[in-house]
Amino acid sequence: MRDTASRSTKSRRRSLWIAAGAVPTAIALSLSLASPAAVAQSSFGSSDIVDSGVLDTITRGLTDYLTPRDEALPAGEVTYPAIEGLPEGVRVISAEYVTSHHVVLSIQSAAMPERPIKVQLLLPRDWYSSPDRDFPEIWALDGLRAIEKQSGWTIETNIEQFFADKNAIVVLPVGGESSFYTDWNEPNNGKNYQWETFLVEELAPILDKGFRSNGERAITGISMGGTAAVNIATHNPEMFDFVASFSGYLDTTSNGMPAAIGAALADAGGYNVNAMWGPADSERWKENDPKRNVGQLRGKQVYVSAGSGSDDYGQDGSVATGPANAAGVGLELISRMTSQTFVDAANGAGVNVISNFRPSGVHAWPYWQFEMTQAWPYMADSLGMSKEDRGADCVALGAIATATADGALGSCLNNEYLVANGVGRAQDFTNGRAYWSPNTGAYGLFGRINARYSELGGPDSWLGFPKTRELTTPDGRGRYVHFENGSIYWSAATGPWEIPGDMFTAWGTQGYEGGGLGYPTGPAKDFNGGLAQEFQGGYVLRTPQNQAYWVRGAISAKYMESGVAATLGFPTGNERLIPGGAFQEFTNGNIYWSASTGAHYILRGGIFDAWGAKGYEQGEYGWPTTDQARIAAGGETITFQNGTIRQVNGRIEESR
Repeated sequence: MRDTASRSTKSRRRSLWIAAGAVPTAIALSLSLASPAAVAQSSFGSSDIVDSGVLDTITRGLTDYLTPRDEALPAGEVTYPAIEGLPEGVRVISAEYVTSHHVVLSIQSAAMPERPIKVQLLLPRDWYSSPDRDFPEIWALDGLRAIEKQSGWTIETNIEQFFADKNAIVVLPVGGESSFYTDWNEPNNGKNYQWETFLVEELAPILDKGFRSNGERAITGISMGGTAAVNIATHNPEMFDFVASFSGYLDTTSNGMPAAIGAALADAGGYNVNAMWGPADSERWKENDPKRNVGQLRGKQVYVSAGSGSDDYGQDGSVATGPANAAGVGLELISRMTSQTFVDAANGAGVNVISNFRPSGVHAWPYWQFEMTQAWPYMADSLGMSKEDRGADCVALGAIATATADGALGSCLNNEYLVANGVGRAQDFTNGRAYWSPNTGAYGLFGRINARYSELGGPDSWLGFPKTRELTTPDGRGRYVHFENGSIYWSAATGPWEIPGDMFTAWGTQGYEGGGLGYPTGPAKDFNGGLAQEFQGGYVLRTPQNQAYWVRGAISAKYMESGVAATLGFPTGNERLIPGGAFQEFTNGNIYWSASTGAHYILRGGIFDAWGAKGYEQGEYGWPTTDQARIAAGGETITFQNGTIRQVNGRIEESR
């Protein structure tokens, strides 16, 4: 792909030639993407386009190739503090850190309340080094085949790496298949899309009040998202300083375009286009035609790009990673022609538009990745970003330079900065962060452990500074880092979780991750006045007296049954093996387990003493087969393998 940027003042002779052919060609291309069902659902009858015999030959699924790879973000839910001043019914449910600079928000929306909406944020370079600073936003909208797991931008492009050294918040809404990120007239196909309301009235305040936005915004998008970016900006011009469409459809109402869009929506998920903006001649279609409303963008910087539909794979300078298919060619031709008519309209309306109409290129992610890099200088200018905020100018020194010399953290993003009230220093790199204190030395951390550490507050958190680099567990299935006051352990099955120091010591008495407890599956949480941390095979508990013990297996399951922990109190020791089974002591009683009877609890008192007098589980009564329970007559009872002991009105009754 050759860079052929052109200002809107260029000769319009060629653009007029293209525009003249736009309408009939768009109609023809819409047929190549349509299906009989799609045209039937559109507001045009089939006779408006082509006879039914031709429609019967059209196949579906031609845009399947645009579906991003099925890659889920790491699972987990970390409750986010309430943000004051949000619209009613809107809140951030959780914020999950994928890396130290990549956060996934789960948002409860009032506009789309059916299920939480995910939004990925790529944090600015100096997010940690300048904690009192605000930053501009760059929104990047997805395409027609957007998936619910993560944005196509982070799956298919290098957007994380490209923006790593830049001081902007990159905002990536997740999902919205075939939505055009607009407010639909009515629910359809199981969705009640109200995307524009969510983005403008709910997400923007979240970023402003909870994520240090300075209110300067750019909005960009690819394909469907390019159309949406321009529409949202024309509807809300006061919100955006820069608007970019990469292969968008910027003339939605010319003859044939509503049918083409209808065919695409039916193909990508089976949506009915009439549910979006109504009949093709309705006011809502006109309101959502970028070309008709381009005058609203006066005073903004607009960037428009599209390829020619020519496959340049294998040619010198091409960014293509594979050969094009027919749909990629056809879709890009539609984008090219509608983008050209939009640029012509922008010229006439006095809008400052930069157009990049390439001599080659098709409808595919490698070209959009390239266009984001080409739009960046204009975007940064529009957002008022300084030279220093547009790239890194830094060097690693001293102990941090030594700790990162292996290159695993990549290039530095900024210079060292003070952390933990000046106790130590940190430095950000493309793949992680490095930390130093006089008591611990310097270590570089990366990946999910560093993400969790950053999420907790890094050196300012209760964990303190790292005391080791990331190490591999003896079983080879996990990784861990020790800190001043605890550790973080990670495995692919469980994710990264921090363990307080005293609870880590208790966990170690049964063999760490190699013991019956396995790996941690969540953080330590408040529990009956103490703490409880769940592991794969049980729990580690800290008592109100700051003693730590573990429970595991069937005894753990019994202890965590409703009401049992409150009845028994905290453990006073760890599980002990005895002939035929195991038992564990608690403040108010014990839990006993054997393979034949399972786990059951007995309280201290008269019944326990009577059972003990007969030799406990090794004696006449054997193992308990029920939990100790109240009886209607007033008192307690428990059944064993060989009998029952009751206490009624203070009197012990035994039966075998």
